[in-house]
Amino acid sequence: MHHLHHHLLLALLISSLSTPVTAADKAQTTIRFSRDILPLLARKCFACHGPADQESGLALHLRKRAIGKTDSDHRAIVPGHPTQSQLLARVRSTDPSIRMPHDGPPLTRDEIRRLETWIAQGARYEKHWSFVPPRRVRPPAAHSIRNVRSPIDRFVLARLQPRNLDLSPEADPHTLVRRLSLDLVGLLPSRRQIERFAANPTDVAYEQLVDELLASPHFGERWGRHWLDLARYADSFGYERDDVRPNAWRYRDWVINSINRNQPYDRFIIEQLAGDLLPKATISQKLATGLHRMNIKNNESGINKEDYRNRETVDRVNTTATSILGLTLGCAQCHSHKYDPIPQQDFYAFYAFFNNVEEKNIDIAGSDKDRARYQSALADVKQRQATLKTRRDTIAAMRKHADLIAWQKSLGNKTSSISDQLGRLALSPELQDLLAQPATDFSPEQVKIAKAFWKTLAGRHDDTGQAMAQISVQKRHLPKPYVMTIAERTQGRRSAHVLLRGDFKQKGKAVQPATPSALPPLSPRNQTADRLDLARWLVGDGNPLSARVAVNHAWAHLFGRGLVVTRDDFGSQGAPPTHPDLLDWLAVEFTDSGWDRKALIKRIVTSTTYRQSSIRSTGLASSDPDNLWLARQSRFRVEAEIVRDLFLDAAGLLHAAVGGATIHPYKPEGTEDLAYKYKTRWIVSNRPDRYRRGMYILFKRTNPYPSLMIFDSPGSNVCLAERNRSNTPLQALTTLNDPVFFECAQALGRRLASLDSTTDSRLQQAALTSLSRPLATDELVVLRQLHTEEVAWYRQHTQEASRVVGAFAAPDTPTHRTAAWIGVARTLLNLDEFLTRD
Repeated sequence: MHHLHHHLLLALLISSLSTPVTAADKAQTTIRFSRDILPLLARKCFACHGPADQESGLALHLRKRAIGKTDSDHRAIVPGHPTQSQLLARVRSTDPSIRMPHDGPPLTRDEIRRLETWIAQGARYEKHWSFVPPRRVRPPAAHSIRNVRSPIDRFVLARLQPRNLDLSPEADPHTLVRRLSLDLVGLLPSRRQIERFAANPTDVAYEQLVDELLASPHFGERWGRHWLDLARYADSFGYERDDVRPNAWRYRDWVINSINRNQPYDRFIIEQLAGDLLPKATISQKLATGLHRMNIKNNESGINKEDYRNRETVDRVNTTATSILGLTLGCAQCHSHKYDPIPQQDFYAFYAFFNNVEEKNIDIAGSDKDRARYQSALADVKQRQATLKTRRDTIAAMRKHADLIAWQKSLGNKTSSISDQLGRLALSPELQDLLAQPATDFSPEQVKIAKAFWKTLAGRHDDTGQAMAQISVQKRHLPKPYVMTIAERTQGRRSAHVLLRGDFKQKGKAVQPATPSALPPLSPRNQTADRLDLARWLVGDGNPLSARVAVNHAWAHLFGRGLVVTRDDFGSQGAPPTHPDLLDWLAVEFTDSGWDRKALIKRIVTSTTYRQSSIRSTGLASSDPDNLWLARQSRFRVEAEIVRDLFLDAAGLLHAAVGGATIHPYKPEGTEDLAYKYKTRWIVSNRPDRYRRGMYILFKRTNPYPSLMIFDSPGSNVCLAERNRSNTPLQALTTLNDPVFFECAQALGRRLASLDSTTDSRLQQAALTSLSRPLATDELVVLRQLHTEEVAWYRQHTQEASRVVGAFAAPDTPTHRTAAWIGVARTLLNLDEFLTRD
């Protein structure tokens, strides 16, 4: 459903943004190829007359070919002469055998008029809009300064006013403080923050609140999680084995810390792409390259290692292109891109930057003491392993003795009264002498001893096998003092080739590392470019994409949708920007600020556009149902991890420590059995860390944490620019009944029951805690009635009251009253409003 809506919205965008003359845009009389024509040709024509196929000799992606003669000796486009252009004749025809496009609906009248105007104006071609560097645009004049706090508002009003729209009124103070807190730190605002701003909702107080949230260590968690989606972060390797990665969380910590200290975005990118190649690279800079160890990796035996190395290299190419450039470079892996000017050779020239990557583990033990602790634990495990191995080998050797095999068969299930004594004797000298004799020389008593000894050994062999398995698991889960990074291969360097049809076995033309030919060229430091050259080029002055893509991601997280709706596709098949001048202005401001992420976010959230109410009026519902023109704010459910965080926060259970190792909170029993083959034992933590934020939960690719997936957490197998956002009954059932969420309701209910105040006061406190606002009079009446009914019901059902309260009894409070407050808490926490960013 999400993807269907995505395609419908894209079609609406292209139609609404590309029409040259409408009631809303009378001033827009000049047709721009990149804005008005290229998206149309890409959608309707390029499949048959584009980079991949040129039926009848017509190629519309190149001007020289488009205005030249076709195989039939006609000209599809005659610049300045629409009536002589066969293209127009074909798209206007009502004859199905002649009309273009053959497959699919005909062009609309507006689309035909657009083509006609463009041809009449000379049919000029230009680069796709995103391949042209952003320009500094002067903010347009506003007809009214009433709503203008920022140049952002001027750009937005310039798109609203021709459509007879205006910005919506500002959201109320309680909504604003909650919105800011959810967007910037992903947690509920504190009571102090709510009351302080509600009492003084001025611009100065608002800016102070913004600065406070940007300075919070939780800011790095919130915005770091956004980046981890792009980085395809997970705590396991994937594929059938799906072993847990040692210390994967160290990379997550690096991301959080980098964002918290406001590391410039260009350095943020450079260190992750090529931190190991920086002069005198630090451990932190090398650790940053863990970005390119987050790919899925097949560690099973019997695989073709070169095949999977190629797959991992392709993944690194696609991750870099998607996350930083917003390009679908992967479409050129097997053949030239069908819609964008990216030949297959460009893909493998980009691939060449990663072709000599070596996977390297670096020591990150914090101190000599840490190393000593690890070595001691490892030595202990190895000693126990060696002892058990010796015992197992001894037993295995004795099993080869034919006489003993015969004794085992004859013994069957019989028991011996002396087996316990023999268990203590083990291989004493007496037993060794006895077993050295031929069995035919044994006396009856010696036969009994030998039989009993074998039975003891057989039992021990079974126990030994189990113990060996347990110790192997312990050894595998010892916290290893290293982290996975990448480095450059220095010896036996690989040459890169175009892989025919993407097959690693079919090597074509050799290629050198290079950036896409449609973009500005790279100037390498040495004769051959490397990853550091690539990283610097990605965030260099001439790159037209990186700043736009970064700004668009930030905007999307603050409005629910980017200025370019297709966050992962800035190519010709992606959506054009709804506010192109605003996008360029923000991109230039971003780079001019030194790629300052916090300054960018502050600039956006202090605008009037951001501070609008999200209420959709009747007029807006019909004139701008998808809020393309930003006449209001957006309303949407928070992400999977934040759902859990808000429950814990409201309950007072949240363990707010920032950074550190993964956690194992409660998980429904039996879910480990859903893993394909190799199961990981999930030992639920009994420490406070089980209440840490959702981003710290161990994420195993083949068996992820269930409630995260129910709320659309990504699978983390590939780079993801935008999460799905679904609304299902299972989500409602999860927050209502999952033990983690129910425990939060219990904790909040106990807090309310423990308050020394009136019922109404407690209800208002509950609303302020969960909804960040006071209750309206009618809401208070409803909740008061609910509380009264709950008290009466649980007074009559004491066993059920005890079950509901569980371990969360409130001191000096009857159980039925605590149960009633848990019912109230459960109701508030399961409101749509609680999980919605308004």
